[in-house]
Amino acid sequence: MDVIATHGNADFDGLASMVAARKLFPGARLVLPAGAQEAVRNFLSVHDLNLSKLKELDLAQITRLILVDTQEPSRIGTLTSCLENSAVEVVVFDHHIESDSVSAGCSKQSVVDSVGATTTLLIEQLQRRHIPVTPFEATVMALGLYEETGSFTFASTTSRDLVAGAFLVQAGADLNMVSDTLYTPLDPDAVALLNDFLEHSDVLYLEGRKVLVSTSTIDRCRGEAAGVVHRLAELQGVDAVVVAVMMADRVEVIGRSRRPEIDVGWIAREFKGGGHAVAASATVKGQTLSEVKEKVVQLLTTHYRPTLLAQDVMTLPVKAIETDTTVAEAGQRMTAYGLNVFPILDEKDRYTGIVSRESIQKALFHRLGKMAVRDIMQTDAYTARPETSFHEIETAMIERNQRCVPIVKEAKVVGVITRTDLLRTLHDDVLKTARTRTIQPSDAGTEAGRPHRNVKGLLRSRLPHRLVTLLEEAGHLADRCEVSLFVVGGCVRDLLLGIHNLDLDLVVEGDGIAFARKLGDVYEARVKVHERFGTAIVLLPDGLKLDVATARTEYYEYPTALPTVEQSSIKKDLYRRDFTINALAVRLNGKGFGDVQDFYGGQRDLNDKVIRVLHGLSFVEDPTRVFRAIRFETRFGFRLGKDTIALIAGAVKMNLFHRLSGHRLLEELKLLFSEREPRQSIKRIVDLGLLRFIHPKLSWSDRLDRLLAALEEAVDWYRLLYLDRKMDVWLVYLMALVEVLPERAVRDVLKRFPLSEQEATKLKLARVGCHNIIRQLASKRSLKPAEVYHLLSGLSDETLIVLMAKSKGEMVKRQVSAFLTTYQHVKPIMTGTDLKAMGLKPGPQFKRILEQLLGARLNGEVKTEAEERQLTCRLIEEPKRV
Repeated sequence: MDVIATHGNADFDGLASMVAARKLFPGARLVLPAGAQEAVRNFLSVHDLNLSKLKELDLAQITRLILVDTQEPSRIGTLTSCLENSAVEVVVFDHHIESDSVSAGCSKQSVVDSVGATTTLLIEQLQRRHIPVTPFEATVMALGLYEETGSFTFASTTSRDLVAGAFLVQAGADLNMVSDTLYTPLDPDAVALLNDFLEHSDVLYLEGRKVLVSTSTIDRCRGEAAGVVHRLAELQGVDAVVVAVMMADRVEVIGRSRRPEIDVGWIAREFKGGGHAVAASATVKGQTLSEVKEKVVQLLTTHYRPTLLAQDVMTLPVKAIETDTTVAEAGQRMTAYGLNVFPILDEKDRYTGIVSRESIQKALFHRLGKMAVRDIMQTDAYTARPETSFHEIETAMIERNQRCVPIVKEAKVVGVITRTDLLRTLHDDVLKTARTRTIQPSDAGTEAGRPHRNVKGLLRSRLPHRLVTLLEEAGHLADRCEVSLFVVGGCVRDLLLGIHNLDLDLVVEGDGIAFARKLGDVYEARVKVHERFGTAIVLLPDGLKLDVATARTEYYEYPTALPTVEQSSIKKDLYRRDFTINALAVRLNGKGFGDVQDFYGGQRDLNDKVIRVLHGLSFVEDPTRVFRAIRFETRFGFRLGKDTIALIAGAVKMNLFHRLSGHRLLEELKLLFSEREPRQSIKRIVDLGLLRFIHPKLSWSDRLDRLLAALEEAVDWYRLLYLDRKMDVWLVYLMALVEVLPERAVRDVLKRFPLSEQEATKLKLARVGCHNIIRQLASKRSLKPAEVYHLLSGLSDETLIVLMAKSKGEMVKRQVSAFLTTYQHVKPIMTGTDLKAMGLKPGPQFKRILEQLLGARLNGEVKTEAEERQLTCRLIEEPKRV
């Protein structure tokens, strides 16, 4: 007699596997050796699968035992005796990989593989043997497959499970029945159990994952406990759940994991239970509920390191002051660095206490600015070690109302955790939970609005493979050097926007130059160092270039001054950037490779298409940022935030732009006018009242508007004509602006802006010389090509484009177009060498003949070399007549 059985308290995967196994072993009897879950029992009460009761079987008559979805003797009840009978053939089908199991011992046949469901293994056997299944059989198998894989959403799901699912659908599986059977609302008892779990739960942070441990004494829904645990995991948005439920004479341990690295099967086996990495259970006798929970926590925390420690959250390097620093100086440094608390160090750099902005302000109010901070510092503030649990620090900060916790190692301050660090960590945790519960439609296509994000996949899909490999290896080098490494700025912004950008800027929390040199040694690359700025350029042999910088902070001695820069943390380094969308970083260290660092809402602003500054004094400190804001607004089709527009208006009112050097302003105008739509940028400059800062006499007019529109059309035409030819578009638009200025104002512009001699000459010629050229080109007499050529040759492309834009007649535009497209490329076949061979010597006649040959060629008077040679002979023999 053949018997097919599964584990006790059978689930749908066990039941479905039994049904599938009967197709392989026709005539075998199906047995549930130790009951089934309530959902399975409810299904069997409606659908007859021809199951046999174990007590009706004579175990001595069993010749073959087929076990499915289990290989543990302890889970098959009295059928264990068959395993001790050498005359019984044992066959195992299971997706749990077990070492101490039937398949490892007495089984003569076993099909054990790591897939999402045992049902998958049996479906594969049916497919290989071409055994058909009925629609109802396919539906039962689908129940097992869908339940065990969480409808193919569990991390344990494999491609083989999907193929098996496709086979069942093709066989006629009723997915409506699957949905109605598996996804039923919780009954009152299950709701009570769920609430009890929520009220008696603790969260552990292990291996960077969130694990919920919960207990309950409600035993009214024994069969539904597993389903409630699954709902609990979904509701709390955790990576794994382990619960202990007190029954009458035992404690049931149930585990569910969304991450295979948190192996709940291992936990269950420690309690003599079974299961696999993502779903497992055990029955514990002889222990109290508290003892079981304590052991669960102990197992989790000893096997998996709690990784959310102070060292994972703290800000570093730390800005600190010495004990003899005066109160007045401490206040100035707080303002310069934007800090509210300073750790205080003694003469040996050992931690002695902290001082807050409130204490400094009170001391200054009482005119104690010359007092040393040692006299007002707080010496009993809570401190922590790098390995201190984050949640211990969280509790201390809340209970003590302490805004900053120094992280101290061997009396040295190695970092600090501020309220901002605390809130951001808690916010990321809450956000992760919320997003696990509900995925909004807008999240399906983009994650640009999510502060906590990993973009490893984006890096690999949008960057060349060699570049991704380089970044990964640089991250591993940073780990070995014990520094944090990030890629920052525009390349991160463009990565999230889907824009091609291989201009990578790396920032090191530590010595950027030393790291660049080590990176250069690894790749045998050249390293160019700028000691003053703490930066370096790594030039790799294959042509790749990496800019490496030390994480820095900066402050301005006065408005519009160049910044004073000091070493700092990545958070402070990003804070000195111009806009939130540029204040983004991606971690490159091995463990957190691809993690986005977004302290200031840059991803949100990318999603909302907003340009926003990081703080209210941004334009006061550096007014050139206004022109950058306009540049990014135009380039990306974004808009300036309301607060940013208000701050620009304030900077305009303060006349800060007059203090800018001509060099700094010109550099920003070059970048702005080199964008694809400079006309829109100039209009924005006008809207914001900035045009007068280029020159007080410069104002918007219909004439300027028409000129810019014509210029835009001419530049677009030029770009289409010459895809591989570059022109200084910025100079073209500067030529247009000075066109509407009086002569004296033009001289002022040339004096203020440090243009090169060649650039200044082009600008003057475009302003003065174009009028005469346009007049000649527009004359009623039709000019020959040679005449057009001699008028326009020698003019730069920039001047020619301005000439086209300034001309009102189509004739002029056609002639300039003909020159650019045809005339300037025409050359005589006869060369100077040919003339010398004919006896001519270099001189006026020599030059005149070459010009006349070119003119004849342009006018179509000669077309072949023979005709040119004949013309040359005539010119030599009859110079006067010619």
